[in-house]
Amino acid sequence: MTILKKDKRKRKHHWPASLVSSFPLVTTNMILTEELWTVQSYIELFSEGCPTNLRPTICPHCQEAVMLHKHGSFKRTVYTLLEEFIISIYRFKCIECGRATSLLPNFVMEHHQVAWDVKEEVVRQQLSGVALAKISEDLDTSAGKFSEKTLWRWTKAIRDEIRDSSSELWRVILEKLPHVEIPVGPSKPVREQAWLFRTWEQVRSMVPGYRNIGLLAWLYQIKRSRAVTVG
Repeated sequence: MTILKKDKRKRKHHWPASLVSSFPLVTTNMILTEELWTVQSYIELFSEGCPTNLRPTICPHCQEAVMLHKHGSFKRTVYTLLEEFIISIYRFKCIECGRATSLLPNFVMEHHQVAWDVKEEVVRQQLSGVALAKISEDLDTSAGKFSEKTLWRWTKAIRDEIRDSSSELWRVILEKLPHVEIPVGPSKPVREQAWLFRTWEQVRSMVPGYRNIGLLAWLYQIKRSRAVTVG
């Protein structure tokens, strides 16, 4: 497993919109893992290949319940807020239909390189009242800077996804944390997105296993865990 870390200040370019993702999924033959990892914990766990207990046991193509065979791997660059990594994505092949699939971690969207924590930082700053133009100017990630247009695409897609998933999100949050503290007075959030981010901070602080997981990575996880659309 190769880890590549670079000083974020050395990269100052703006990424074109074609190289960055919005929230909704494109068709894919990848399986999203059920486990919640950070990039670092994923690298540590997969340092010697995919653990046997994490190998897919249902083919996403033919739906047969069968342990898929190992079928190599490929490298993926992942850009987080502070560091750039190269990780391995592992592939598996079904012995019944002969088709292959990949096992994708939850911290990055398939076919893309920018991790969810970058997008979450943009949304959080916007919700706190910072203009996208200002965020674009000041936010310097491991991938460099992003244009205002790119940030607008991210935030619009995320806002739409949260709106469409609102009921499901609140249901799952309340299952995990029934006694949510509701802020009142001047600290009360105005928009539902802000409510969700504020509530998620309570979940992270009180529910074991969620401390290092951002809201967007978790949303991506619960909506797409083991869900595959085949292109």
